[in-house]
Amino acid sequence: MDEIGIIVVSWHDAPDLYAAVESLAAARARVPADGPRARLTVVVNGGDASPRQIAARWPDAEVVVNAENRGYAAAANQGAAGTPSNILLFLNPDTRAEGDPFTAIARGFRERPEAAALAPRLLDAHTGTPDRAAGEETRLAPPGNENQFTFQLRALPTILSDARELLLIDHLFPNNRARRRDRYADRDPERPIPVAQAAAAALAVRGEAFRRVGGFAEDFTPAWFEDVDLCARLAPIGQILYWPAARFRHRGGAASARLGYAKFLPLYYLNAMRYRRRHYGFAARAVYRLLLPAGMLLRLAALPLRRSDPRPKGESARAYLSVLRLSLGLGPSSR
Repeated sequence: MDEIGIIVVSWHDAPDLYAAVESLAAARARVPADGPRARLTVVVNGGDASPRQIAARWPDAEVVVNAENRGYAAAANQGAAGTPSNILLFLNPDTRAEGDPFTAIARGFRERPEAAALAPRLLDAHTGTPDRAAGEETRLAPPGNENQFTFQLRALPTILSDARELLLIDHLFPNNRARRRDRYADRDPERPIPVAQAAAAALAVRGEAFRRVGGFAEDFTPAWFEDVDLCARLAPIGQILYWPAARFRHRGGAASARLGYAKFLPLYYLNAMRYRRRHYGFAARAVYRLLLPAGMLLRLAALPLRRSDPRPKGESARAYLSVLRLSLGLGPSSR
């Protein structure tokens, strides 16, 4: 019988975490008697989540409490190391299970032996409805405003996609053909499709495959790009499949919002450089190190011209300047 080991990493998000555990417990109760077992491991990575409150919602949950934030990758590996399950399901605290996703995930791995990982369909956090139906065309929103489908599924980064993003092409022309291809925007969202990468907000991985590649790379701290790196390393082992039969609501952006943009953006690009050092050739790495400061200078120049801003302009300016210093070697090392 399949066993799904659910791993949730918590960081200063107790209300979200408790609601997520409640939804998972309700989903477990819907699993048929002959369906997969589900076990839960919560890794509290510093913060205020209470093991007692978790146990009140899932009595046999395993709760690991770290005194400080070890980073998402290290905490997720910590949870996986204590889980002998043949399927590992990584979930963010801002996800909510819809129906019984566990049976669909177990069935997916049985039906698709070529799959090393399955990506459940992410739905709008508030309505629980899909972003679009089969056959319905969608126009891509600018980066940072994507719907769940085009946020979740992406091609792996290339120097061409880097150039489009950093030089603001994707911001000015978000629905361009290359970006539509990279975000699987023209694929049927109701059917399974192989993808290059899927966000770890909700990602099921065969336990054997996860252990074979060594889990998440823990130098991607505190978060971001560890899931991209994992998908790149899983690719030689098996496919990553988008699996819409399993569904979770997802809000997104919770950790970056708690950090604040001026702290989040340098950390994001520090790990972006780390990923490219690991997966790009010498020439592409060199081009990226030129594109990154150019992109920040463009953003600083365009900042006074922006009519609407998701955050104060001063906060954006501090974030861009921090990344600019980082790209010029004046910040933390990307090694």
